[in-house]
Amino acid sequence: MESPVVRIMLIAAAVAAAAAVVAIMWTMLNTNAPDTGPGQIDYDRVTTEKLCKAVGGTWTNSKCTA
Repeated sequence: MESPVVRIMLIAAAVAAAAAVVAIMWTMLNTNAPDTGPGQIDYDRVTTEKLCKAVGGTWTNSKCTA
């Protein structure tokens, strides 16, 4: 059971299992990640003019709007 062929097979199986876990986690995280497209910014929570301009809003009367 300690032959080099058996060791190589066990290492290959471990690498394959690790790759499967990484693929499953990657898929789960990608599915649950929030969208980053337009319409995802809550402009009511933006409190500074600099941040408002950074997210593409318009700063008027101490308020950020789209």
